Amino acid sequence: MIVRRIPVLAVTAAVAVGIVAVGRKAVEPTPPTFSAMNAVEPWMPAAPVVTTPSTTWFCPGVPASGEDGVSGSVVIANADPGELRAHVTLLGVDSEPVEQDLTVAPHSRTSIDVGAAITSPYASAVVEITGGTGVVEQQAVRPLEGVATATSVAPCTTSASSSWYLAEGFTAEGSVEELILSNPYPQSAIVDIGFATQEGSREPLQGYIIPARSVKVIDMAEIAARDEPEVAVSVVASRGNLLVARSQIYGGADRRGFGIALAAPAARDQWWFADGEVGPGVAERYSIYNPGDDEVEVTPALLGRDADTFVPIDPLVVPARQVVTFTPADVEGMPEGRHAMVFGSNPGDLVVVERVLTRTFDDLPTTSVVLGAPPRYEDGYVATTWTMALAAEEAVEDALVVYNVDAVDAVVTVQAVGPNGLENVPSLTEVGLPAYGLTTIDLTDEAAVGRQLIVRSTSRVFVERLLPRGPEAQGRVGSWPLPVEG
Repeated sequence: MIVRRIPVLAVTAAVAVGIVAVGRKAVEPTPPTFSAMNAVEPWMPAAPVVTTPSTTWFCPGVPASGEDGVSGSVVIANADPGELRAHVTLLGVDSEPVEQDLTVAPHSRTSIDVGAAITSPYASAVVEITGGTGVVEQQAVRPLEGVATATSVAPCTTSASSSWYLAEGFTAEGSVEELILSNPYPQSAIVDIGFATQEGSREPLQGYIIPARSVKVIDMAEIAARDEPEVAVSVVASRGNLLVARSQIYGGADRRGFGIALAAPAARDQWWFADGEVGPGVAERYSIYNPGDDEVEVTPALLGRDADTFVPIDPLVVPARQVVTFTPADVEGMPEGRHAMVFGSNPGDLVVVERVLTRTFDDLPTTSVVLGAPPRYEDGYVATTWTMALAAEEAVEDALVVYNVDAVDAVVTVQAVGPNGLENVPSLTEVGLPAYGLTTIDLTDEAAVGRQLIVRSTSRVFVERLLPRGPEAQGRVGSWPLPVEG
């Protein structure tokens, strides 16, 4: 476990550019009750805390082509002492929806093999939960050159949106980037799709129709974003709401990996990242996309380092409808080692920020892309409790990265949902986390392996998980767990 501190000067600079004010007293965590209540404005996938008669989860999509080694699943986790019921609808490309009902036993998880029920290049899922609460995530698997299988985990969401944005795309060196557009509703959706590259911005698809209860897949190379090292995307509906995800397969010499995750449902003026690293064998880059009509100034801030480490970073000017990149290792005086990052702009100056992080082991790169985490828009809320249906299926070190945004020391406890209910993981009870501190947490205790996990902190935190890329495969794939609504 490593523990780092953020310098006071960096906090001051961050607040000056509109980043969530830290230094307030820590917020006491609220015991979560997992249910459904959408945020007023689009946020990030989250586990709502208010109990309602039913909860609808939307999963962005997994491969279901039936090819050898390619598979996808939807996992429903039930932390309650009672059984829950779920109605699952699988949506595919040019295929009829497939529906099934199932139950999830108390204190357990149920996995749905999507490819066994529907055949489609990608299939998304709608999971309607009644009679209890639960959280839903998806897992996608496909073979990669030199890797038996590559695994991608992503949370599902309780909110669709009329707009979606991606900042980091890559179609160079034989890499494949596909958009997965899912319409779970009984009316068709109509969208305009644009993208920005180093050559400028274009909007090649206008009035594009996604039929009711269906999935459309768009290969970015086929709409003129071919051999591009930087591709940002906007999908804006003129009618209806939908889900937009990106499937990315890296095939180049410097990038290798696979991932599927939701796009951002809105641009924001703050984006936080718990994990980042500068050092040998690590390539870290951030893409900042401005989908608006006016240029925006964005200030990056280095977080989670020792108190005597302050690295001034010049603001970045992002032109309208363009994407710019930022590489921490290029900043003079940037220290080696792990860090967190935040990107802030003036209120109302909205952007989208994603991180691509490649760590190389034995000359084999593992690339992972993570969208930043914004505070909740209407009130600046940052969670003290995070949960995940999918965590470590085998013992793994440095599996969680936790950053403390508050100016007070905190303690973090990891809990697991076992056969008898929620219990503390013995080796992960009251782990110290300094003010503005960054720590990594091992999931090697057998009580934490193969179970739904809940991370509780006495302060506000951002939590990233780093799960193994696949069985017998080196490298990790980053993703956010689900913050619990407060």
